[in-house]
Amino acid sequence: MSMKYVCLIVLVFQTVSNVLLVRRARHLDISVPVVVLCQEFLKLFTCILIVLYNEGLDQLKRHVIQDWVTTLKVGVPALLYVIQNQLLFVSLANLDPATYQITYQLKILTTAVFSIVLLNKSISKTQWLSLLVLTLGVILVQWRENAPRDTAADSTESSVTGLVCILMACLTSGFAGVFFEMMLKNTGGQSVWIRNTQLALCSCAVGFANLLITEQNFIATKGVFHDFQPVVYAVILSQAYGGLLIGLVVKYADNILKVFATSISIILSSLIGIFYFAELTFTMKFGLGLILVLSSTVLYSMYPAKKKAE
Repeated sequence: MSMKYVCLIVLVFQTVSNVLLVRRARHLDISVPVVVLCQEFLKLFTCILIVLYNEGLDQLKRHVIQDWVTTLKVGVPALLYVIQNQLLFVSLANLDPATYQITYQLKILTTAVFSIVLLNKSISKTQWLSLLVLTLGVILVQWRENAPRDTAADSTESSVTGLVCILMACLTSGFAGVFFEMMLKNTGGQSVWIRNTQLALCSCAVGFANLLITEQNFIATKGVFHDFQPVVYAVILSQAYGGLLIGLVVKYADNILKVFATSISIILSSLIGIFYFAELTFTMKFGLGLILVLSSTVLYSMYPAKKKAE
């Protein structure tokens, strides 16, 4: 089996398992900012090891420490990624896996809009159509049922809270991703791993500041790692290495394979939500919305705008 298919299988497994792990951890009395900070520290540690192995200590000091102005600039996407990670955690605690996965595909729409505004990119007519189809599909998924939810679930979950959080996460994801891409294109010879190290370092600083500001009472009364169970450590590992895994997919595979991984993950999450968690009732509206979202994701990837001749 070639490396690209190995990456595809691992990415599908990571995406689905991450959703299920967070759903399992949603009832624990933990501090979300602590979880986010732990995963950023793990990213930073991993990126430093990779840079030391591939480029050496001198490159690390030169680009991360001595070029501190550029490192500070990475603080913009770092702040947004920390916010995004917390929003996704809250949204997953309040939405079933399938609805979460499908609605989060709106990040394609926000990324496209910010790419046009910040990077002056153009998108094809087919891509515009796919964005319209994507939006319609998400609306159908969110509008799939009017039946009241179980009162026991309502006591700990709120669909409105989950929806608001995931929509905000789509906005932060789109802007942060395009801003970071803009920095990579304007890079002065730095590798992607150097940039990832700068990003993780800034994310740790932002996450630590957020922890001090928002969780003082929680930490004072319960402690930093209150109610940390094995599933929480699994969430941290999955979240930390998920982004790095996407980098491997881009390196060894291609964007189309990444889209197929996303589509398979959405289908698996839907099936698990229906048959395992019993949180989701399959309806015609949900099925149609699922088909529209999957179709739009494939369309957007396979029909990009043609580059203009120089």
